[in-house]
Amino acid sequence: MTILQDYLRDLEPFVNIDCGSANKAGVTRCAEMMKALFESIGFTCELVDLGPDVGRALLARNKPEAEGFDVMMNAHLDTVFPDGTAAARPLRVEGDRAYGPGCSDCKGGALAIYYACKTADPADLERLSICCAFNPDEEVGSNASTAWLSSLGARSKYVLVFEAARAGGELVRSRKGVASYRVEFKGVAAHAGNNPQDGANANIAAMRFSLAAAGLADPKLGTTVNPGVIKGGTVSNVISDRCTVEIDTRYWFDEHHEKLDRELKSLAAAVWAPGVTQTFEMLNHSPAMPLSERTKNLVALITRAAELEGFEPTWIDAGGGSDGNHIAETGVPVIDGCGPAGGCFHSDKEFLRLDTVEERIGMVRRFFSLI
Repeated sequence: MTILQDYLRDLEPFVNIDCGSANKAGVTRCAEMMKALFESIGFTCELVDLGPDVGRALLARNKPEAEGFDVMMNAHLDTVFPDGTAAARPLRVEGDRAYGPGCSDCKGGALAIYYACKTADPADLERLSICCAFNPDEEVGSNASTAWLSSLGARSKYVLVFEAARAGGELVRSRKGVASYRVEFKGVAAHAGNNPQDGANANIAAMRFSLAAAGLADPKLGTTVNPGVIKGGTVSNVISDRCTVEIDTRYWFDEHHEKLDRELKSLAAAVWAPGVTQTFEMLNHSPAMPLSERTKNLVALITRAAELEGFEPTWIDAGGGSDGNHIAETGVPVIDGCGPAGGCFHSDKEFLRLDTVEERIGMVRRFFSLI
């Protein structure tokens, strides 16, 4: 059988398991299936308990005694789909595409990690220390697994994240960080016709603040500030006494986030309308996955590996985040999109490009020989 035929044979039962993030038993079952595969090629495996709210993670290593790793590879085991989805639309193959829940996000990538290790040159496996980490909760923010993944990344020379390559085959060399905020404005209600002078309009303050906040974006740096939600008022003839603004910020480097954070706090401390006060809260924060000099070296190595496998890789800088963002915070070079290409994630049209399976496995296998 070809590698692709073997890959599809192993992918089918993997996809045909309901493993939404909240389905702890299903996620754990996926971890157990991957554990059996890795143990069949001599890796030492451990099901990792990350707390009562998530299924088990899996750690697979070829040299469990090693303190550090030449390469860490990561993919997640959970999906976004409710129970019953796997039975309703199990894995199917049509032409050069496979379809099914999680087939490319991220089960196709998880299985590619296994096949890269399975088909690796034995001399490379003897020479290198390889760590494969599969987390159970990426689709709900990786709250339980971030510290675990980061601790492994901090011990690694290189990190490859196996989210699917983009539909056109592009790998991801950097990702923006994300921080979001909520600002609550409190004013004084009054009748808009009879006694508007007795009111303090929270909406006016919120709009002025939002315009100022949006002005903090810097196209030269690639930072964005989006007041995406503004909610205030009840009816048009009442001076609004409440308004909420929710803001999304994105940045290529963490120092740009720190600058934006200081500036937003300063704006939130100002007076935007007489009699209106406001509170400021960060809702969440994800660090950037920057294109550092060390990452550029990793990109060059993967590019060379792909070329030796007969294809020219293309790279993108992505505005959205992944587990790679948190791992990169440790300073280790990280790239993403190392799995086979796919698209239409989180939908019933999700697909995996079968024409990219063997080339991506070969790319990673070749990468082993270059480091």
